[in-house]
Amino acid sequence: MPDPVSWIALGAAIGGAAGKFVERAWDSGEKWISSYFANHHEKAKARAKENTISFLNDLAMRIESLEESKRVTVEQISSAQEHPDFSVALQKAMISASQTESKEKHQLLSRLVTERIKATPESLIALASKLACDAISYTNSNQLKTLGLLINLLYVISDQDLTEEQYIEWLQLRINPFMGLQIRVIDLDHLESLSCLNFIPSITHDLKKTLAEKNKGKFNYAIFKVTPLGKFLTDIWENQHLRSTTLTSIGKIIGVMVTDQIAGTATKMDGWE
Repeated sequence: MPDPVSWIALGAAIGGAAGKFVERAWDSGEKWISSYFANHHEKAKARAKENTISFLNDLAMRIESLEESKRVTVEQISSAQEHPDFSVALQKAMISASQTESKEKHQLLSRLVTERIKATPESLIALASKLACDAISYTNSNQLKTLGLLINLLYVISDQDLTEEQYIEWLQLRINPFMGLQIRVIDLDHLESLSCLNFIPSITHDLKKTLAEKNKGKFNYAIFKVTPLGKFLTDIWENQHLRSTTLTSIGKIIGVMVTDQIAGTATKMDGWE
């Protein structure tokens, strides 16, 4: 088997501080993975390493982009793994990534690590990122998309002053990627057990009011509710219990990242310092 670091370097064309970061990460990660899977089948160990390499490939590209953008210093990237809290976050991400072949989860986990590099040790993103790593490991694609849909419905607002018509168009752009999503009570129960959301059936939120508040009250619900998107949201809100949910800090982080992954956007994690 070729040197895994060479695979990563070849796949991501990395160099500079990013290349050194990934080399160190694999040096530590190989030991973590070997220890974690010490008593497992040899094929399981091999697949765990392949999964980890896939994760590191994505992480390498993200850190290289971070380095080139100068959003963090070379010193921050180079010294990140010297900090115990960051090292634990990286370990959690790598062990979670090793257990799945899901590219979707690899990308979410590598995004978490990249955001953690930019954060200070006591920031909310730093504190929540380790919990988010665990949550991602124990969720499926449908449940991850549920968090993405909820972040858009409950919390994301436009940075522009929109007319009623423009707001409906904006909603369609944000929500269309989640059309057709099916959510069961057991999914909400599971996400609550992972501290991603609060599900309280006795509490209900009004969809019209919720959406209107996101656009300073400017919202023509009569027009919206008869559109395909309006019908979908009304059904999923009323009949699939989203009206009784709110997101935690962990659910919000994951929801933002899932949305960026699906929509190809790049939300800045402002306010999480």
